[in-house]
Amino acid sequence: VKDAFKFFINQRYNAPSMLLAKFVDDIMRSKELGEDEIEDSLQKVMVLFRFIQGKDVFEAFYKRYMAKRLLVGKSANQDSENSMISKLKAECGGCFTSRLEGMVKDMTISQGIQSAFRQYLNHQQSVNDGTSLSIDMVVNILTSSYWPTYPSYDVNLPPEMATYQNTFQTYYMQNHSGRKLLWQPNLGYCILKASFATCNKELQLSLFQATVMLLFNNATSLSYQEIRDAINLEDGELKRTLQSLACGKIRVLHKNPRGKEVKEIDVFDVNDDFTDKLFRVKINQVQMKETAEEAQA
Repeated sequence: VKDAFKFFINQRYNAPSMLLAKFVDDIMRSKELGEDEIEDSLQKVMVLFRFIQGKDVFEAFYKRYMAKRLLVGKSANQDSENSMISKLKAECGGCFTSRLEGMVKDMTISQGIQSAFRQYLNHQQSVNDGTSLSIDMVVNILTSSYWPTYPSYDVNLPPEMATYQNTFQTYYMQNHSGRKLLWQPNLGYCILKASFATCNKELQLSLFQATVMLLFNNATSLSYQEIRDAINLEDGELKRTLQSLACGKIRVLHKNPRGKEVKEIDVFDVNDDFTDKLFRVKINQVQMKETAEEAQA
Protein backbone atom coordinates (compact mmCIF):
# COMPACT_ATOMS: atom_id res chain seq x y z
CA VAL A 1 0.00 0.00 0.00
CA LYS A 2 2.83 2.41 0.86
CA ASP A 3 4.52 1.82 -2.49
CA ALA A 4 1.23 2.36 -4.32
CA PHE A 5 0.55 5.61 -2.44
CA LYS A 6 4.09 6.85 -3.10
CA PHE A 7 3.65 6.10 -6.82
CA PHE A 8 0.27 7.85 -6.90
CA ILE A 9 1.26 11.01 -5.01
CA ASN A 10 4.29 11.65 -7.21
CA GLN A 11 2.49 11.42 -10.55
CA ARG A 12 2.20 15.21 -10.96
CA TYR A 13 5.89 16.10 -10.83
CA ASN A 14 6.30 19.19 -8.58
CA ALA A 15 2.64 19.63 -7.64
CA PRO A 16 2.65 17.58 -4.38
CA SER A 17 5.69 19.46 -3.04
CA MET A 18 4.29 22.86 -3.99
CA LEU A 19 0.80 22.16 -2.61
CA LEU A 20 2.13 20.70 0.64
CA ALA A 21 4.33 23.77 1.19
CA LYS A 22 1.32 26.02 0.54
CA PHE A 23 -0.80 23.99 2.96
CA VAL A 24 1.81 24.47 5.70
CA ASP A 25 1.84 28.19 4.91
CA ASP A 26 -1.94 28.34 5.40
CA ILE A 27 -1.59 26.53 8.74
CA MET A 28 1.18 28.85 9.93
CA ARG A 29 -0.88 31.93 9.04
CA SER A 30 -4.09 30.69 10.65
CA LYS A 31 -5.56 32.81 13.44
CA GLU A 32 -8.26 30.24 14.22
CA LEU A 33 -6.01 27.29 15.07
CA GLY A 34 -4.48 26.94 18.52
CA GLU A 35 -0.87 25.90 19.06
CA ASP A 36 -1.85 22.27 19.76
CA GLU A 37 -4.01 22.14 16.62
CA ILE A 38 -1.16 23.54 14.52
CA GLU A 39 1.22 20.96 15.97
CA ASP A 40 -1.23 18.14 15.19
CA SER A 41 -1.56 19.38 11.59
CA LEU A 42 2.22 19.56 11.20
CA GLN A 43 2.55 15.96 12.38
CA LYS A 44 0.13 14.91 9.63
CA VAL A 45 2.00 17.00 7.08
CA MET A 46 5.19 15.10 7.87
CA VAL A 47 3.45 11.80 7.13
CA LEU A 48 2.76 13.04 3.59
CA PHE A 49 6.18 14.69 3.32
CA ARG A 50 7.90 11.32 3.69
CA PHE A 51 6.18 10.08 0.54
CA ILE A 52 7.00 12.95 -1.83
CA GLN A 53 10.09 12.64 -3.99
CA GLY A 54 10.62 16.34 -4.73
CA LYS A 55 11.84 17.33 -1.29
CA ASP A 56 14.20 19.94 -2.75
CA VAL A 57 11.20 21.48 -4.54
CA PHE A 58 9.29 21.51 -1.26
CA GLU A 59 12.22 23.27 0.42
CA ALA A 60 12.31 25.95 -2.30
CA PHE A 61 8.59 26.72 -2.06
CA TYR A 62 8.55 26.41 1.73
CA LYS A 63 11.42 28.90 2.01
CA ARG A 64 9.59 31.36 -0.23
CA TYR A 65 6.35 31.12 1.77
CA MET A 66 8.16 31.25 5.10
CA ALA A 67 10.14 34.31 4.03
CA LYS A 68 6.96 36.20 3.23
CA ARG A 69 5.34 35.15 6.52
CA LEU A 70 8.29 36.39 8.52
CA LEU A 71 8.73 39.65 6.63
CA VAL A 72 5.08 40.73 6.83
CA GLY A 73 4.56 39.43 10.37
CA LYS A 74 1.87 36.90 9.44
CA SER A 75 3.25 33.86 11.26
CA ALA A 76 0.85 32.50 13.89
CA ASN A 77 3.66 31.95 16.41
CA GLN A 78 7.40 31.40 16.47
CA ASP A 79 7.17 28.12 18.39
CA SER A 80 5.26 26.51 15.52
CA GLU A 81 7.82 27.78 12.99
CA ASN A 82 10.62 26.26 15.07
CA SER A 83 8.68 23.02 15.48
CA MET A 84 8.30 22.57 11.72
CA ILE A 85 11.97 23.31 11.13
CA SER A 86 12.90 20.72 13.78
CA LYS A 87 10.70 18.11 12.10
CA LEU A 88 12.28 18.78 8.70
CA LYS A 89 15.75 18.67 10.26
CA ALA A 90 15.06 15.31 11.91
CA GLU A 91 13.77 13.94 8.60
CA CYS A 92 16.29 15.40 6.14
CA GLY A 93 19.30 16.59 8.14
CA GLY A 94 20.82 19.93 9.08
CA CYS A 95 21.83 20.91 5.53
CA PHE A 96 18.18 20.83 4.47
CA THR A 97 17.11 23.32 7.14
CA SER A 98 20.23 25.49 7.55
CA ARG A 99 18.82 28.35 5.50
CA LEU A 100 15.44 28.17 7.24
CA GLU A 101 17.19 28.39 10.61
CA GLY A 102 19.25 31.29 9.28
CA MET A 103 16.10 33.18 8.30
CA VAL A 104 14.69 32.84 11.82
CA LYS A 105 18.03 33.96 13.28
CA ASP A 106 18.08 37.02 10.99
CA MET A 107 14.66 38.12 12.22
CA THR A 108 15.72 37.77 15.86
CA ILE A 109 18.91 39.76 15.27
CA SER A 110 16.95 42.41 13.34
CA GLN A 111 14.68 42.97 16.33
CA GLY A 112 17.72 43.72 18.47
CA ILE A 113 19.19 46.09 15.87
CA GLN A 114 15.86 47.88 15.49
CA SER A 115 15.56 48.32 19.26
CA ALA A 116 19.08 49.76 19.48
CA PHE A 117 18.36 52.06 16.52
CA ARG A 118 15.25 53.44 18.24
CA GLN A 119 17.35 54.25 21.30
CA TYR A 120 19.83 55.99 19.00
CA LEU A 121 17.01 58.04 17.44
CA ASN A 122 15.67 59.01 20.86
CA HIS A 123 19.14 60.20 21.86
CA GLN A 124 19.51 62.17 18.62
CA GLN A 125 16.12 63.75 19.21
CA SER A 126 17.12 64.86 22.71
CA VAL A 127 20.30 66.57 21.47
CA ASN A 128 18.59 68.16 18.44
CA ASP A 129 15.93 70.18 20.28
CA GLY A 130 13.24 67.53 19.91
CA THR A 131 13.52 67.21 16.12
CA SER A 132 12.52 63.69 15.07
CA LEU A 133 11.81 61.69 11.93
CA SER A 134 8.23 62.09 10.75
CA ILE A 135 7.49 58.40 10.14
CA ASP A 136 7.93 55.09 11.94
CA MET A 137 9.81 52.49 9.94
CA VAL A 138 11.07 48.96 10.65
CA VAL A 139 14.17 47.62 8.91
CA ASN A 140 15.03 43.92 8.72
CA ILE A 141 18.64 42.90 8.06
CA LEU A 142 18.67 39.74 5.92
CA THR A 143 21.65 37.53 5.09
CA SER A 144 21.38 37.06 1.33
CA SER A 145 22.57 33.44 1.37
CA TYR A 146 19.65 32.38 3.60
CA TRP A 147 16.76 34.07 1.83
CA PRO A 148 15.13 33.59 -1.58
CA THR A 149 16.63 35.63 -4.40
CA TYR A 150 14.69 38.83 -5.01
CA PRO A 151 15.00 41.31 -7.89
CA SER A 152 16.67 44.58 -6.98
CA TYR A 153 15.01 47.94 -7.70
CA ASP A 154 16.59 51.38 -7.48
CA VAL A 155 13.47 53.49 -6.91
CA ASN A 156 13.07 57.08 -5.78
CA LEU A 157 11.55 56.86 -2.31
CA PRO A 158 9.39 59.61 -0.80
CA PRO A 159 11.59 62.17 1.02
CA GLU A 160 10.52 61.02 4.51
CA MET A 161 11.39 57.40 3.74
CA ALA A 162 14.67 58.34 2.05
CA THR A 163 15.71 60.36 5.12
CA TYR A 164 14.93 57.44 7.44
CA GLN A 165 16.77 55.01 5.16
CA ASN A 166 19.88 57.20 5.04
CA THR A 167 19.82 57.69 8.82
CA PHE A 168 19.57 53.94 9.41
CA GLN A 169 22.32 53.20 6.89
CA THR A 170 24.67 55.67 8.58
CA TYR A 171 23.92 54.17 12.00
CA TYR A 172 24.32 50.58 10.81
CA MET A 173 27.61 51.15 8.99
CA GLN A 174 29.05 52.93 12.02
CA ASN A 175 28.37 49.82 14.11
CA HIS A 176 29.06 47.13 11.47
CA SER A 177 32.03 48.26 9.41
CA GLY A 178 32.94 46.22 6.36
CA ARG A 179 29.38 45.17 5.59
CA LYS A 180 27.24 46.24 2.64
CA LEU A 181 23.52 46.97 2.69
CA LEU A 182 21.48 46.25 -0.44
CA TRP A 183 18.01 47.72 0.01
CA GLN A 184 15.00 45.69 -1.19
CA PRO A 185 12.05 48.11 -1.45
CA ASN A 186 9.97 45.46 -3.23
CA LEU A 187 9.71 43.56 0.08
CA GLY A 188 8.41 46.54 2.05
CA TYR A 189 4.86 47.41 3.03
CA CYS A 190 3.27 50.52 4.56
CA ILE A 191 0.24 51.79 6.42
CA LEU A 192 -0.92 55.10 4.92
CA LYS A 193 -3.51 57.42 6.42
CA ALA A 194 -5.77 58.56 3.58
CA SER A 195 -8.46 61.26 3.57
CA PHE A 196 -11.17 60.89 0.94
CA ALA A 197 -14.18 63.14 0.38
CA THR A 198 -16.52 60.85 2.31
CA CYS A 199 -14.25 59.07 4.80
CA ASN A 200 -10.82 58.63 6.36
CA LYS A 201 -9.09 55.27 5.94
CA GLU A 202 -5.87 53.46 6.63
CA LEU A 203 -4.49 51.76 3.53
CA GLN A 204 -2.22 48.73 3.86
CA LEU A 205 -0.03 48.89 0.77
CA SER A 206 3.19 47.61 -0.70
CA LEU A 207 6.02 50.13 -0.66
CA PHE A 208 5.61 50.65 -4.41
CA GLN A 209 1.87 51.29 -4.02
CA ALA A 210 2.50 53.73 -1.18
CA THR A 211 5.16 55.57 -3.18
CA VAL A 212 2.67 56.07 -6.02
CA MET A 213 -0.14 57.22 -3.72
CA LEU A 214 2.05 59.78 -1.95
CA LEU A 215 2.68 61.52 -5.27
CA PHE A 216 -0.95 62.66 -5.21
CA ASN A 217 -0.33 64.78 -2.10
CA ASN A 218 1.10 67.35 -4.51
CA ALA A 219 -0.92 66.73 -7.67
CA THR A 220 -4.58 66.25 -8.61
CA SER A 221 -3.77 64.06 -11.62
CA LEU A 222 -0.65 62.44 -13.04
CA SER A 223 0.12 60.74 -16.32
CA TYR A 224 1.79 57.35 -16.49
CA GLN A 225 4.97 59.01 -17.73
CA GLU A 226 4.98 61.52 -14.86
CA ILE A 227 4.61 58.73 -12.30
CA ARG A 228 7.37 56.69 -13.92
CA ASP A 229 9.74 59.67 -14.00
CA ALA A 230 8.96 60.53 -10.37
CA ILE A 231 9.63 57.12 -8.82
CA ASN A 232 11.96 55.54 -11.43
CA LEU A 233 10.26 52.13 -11.34
CA GLU A 234 10.60 49.76 -14.29
CA ASP A 235 7.55 49.44 -16.54
CA GLY A 236 6.44 45.91 -15.67
CA GLU A 237 6.37 46.52 -11.92
CA LEU A 238 4.87 50.00 -12.31
CA LYS A 239 2.03 48.75 -14.50
CA ARG A 240 1.20 45.99 -12.00
CA THR A 241 1.29 48.54 -9.18
CA LEU A 242 -1.04 50.99 -10.96
CA GLN A 243 -3.31 48.15 -12.02
CA SER A 244 -3.75 47.11 -8.38
CA LEU A 245 -4.65 50.68 -7.37
CA ALA A 246 -6.93 51.60 -10.29
CA CYS A 247 -8.27 48.41 -11.90
CA GLY A 248 -8.94 45.94 -9.09
CA LYS A 249 -11.89 45.43 -6.75
CA ILE A 250 -10.58 48.19 -4.46
CA ARG A 251 -9.97 51.30 -6.55
CA VAL A 252 -8.37 54.24 -4.80
CA LEU A 253 -7.31 55.74 -8.14
CA HIS A 254 -9.26 56.53 -11.31
CA LYS A 255 -7.69 55.61 -14.64
CA ASN A 256 -8.49 57.47 -17.84
CA PRO A 257 -9.31 55.95 -20.26
CA ARG A 258 -10.98 53.09 -18.42
CA GLY A 259 -9.79 49.53 -18.91
CA LYS A 260 -8.36 46.50 -17.15
CA GLU A 261 -4.83 47.01 -18.46
CA VAL A 262 -2.50 49.94 -17.74
CA LYS A 263 -1.03 51.67 -20.78
CA GLU A 264 1.56 54.40 -21.15
CA ILE A 265 -1.07 56.89 -22.38
CA ASP A 266 -3.15 56.59 -19.19
CA VAL A 267 -3.78 59.43 -16.73
CA PHE A 268 -4.58 58.84 -13.05
CA ASP A 269 -6.32 60.79 -10.28
CA VAL A 270 -7.52 59.99 -6.75
CA ASN A 271 -10.93 58.37 -6.39
CA ASP A 272 -12.42 60.86 -3.90
CA ASP A 273 -15.65 58.84 -3.73
CA PHE A 274 -13.82 55.77 -2.43
CA THR A 275 -15.45 54.05 0.54
CA ASP A 276 -15.19 50.69 2.27
CA LYS A 277 -16.83 49.08 5.29
CA LEU A 278 -13.40 48.44 6.85
CA PHE A 279 -11.31 51.21 8.38
CA ARG A 280 -8.02 49.52 7.43
CA VAL A 281 -8.15 48.43 3.81
CA LYS A 282 -5.57 46.08 2.31
CA ILE A 283 -4.89 46.42 -1.41
CA ASN A 284 -3.13 43.38 -2.83
CA GLN A 285 -0.48 43.69 -5.50
CA VAL A 286 -1.16 42.15 -8.91
CA GLN A 287 0.96 39.01 -9.03
CA MET A 288 3.36 38.13 -11.80
CA LYS A 289 2.49 35.21 -14.04
CA GLU A 290 3.21 31.79 -12.61
CA THR A 291 6.78 30.61 -12.48
CA ALA A 292 8.16 27.88 -14.71
CA GLU A 293 8.10 25.45 -11.76
CA GLU A 294 4.44 26.19 -11.07
CA ALA A 295 3.49 25.90 -14.73
CA GLN A 296 5.29 22.57 -15.03
CA ALA A 297 3.52 21.28 -11.91
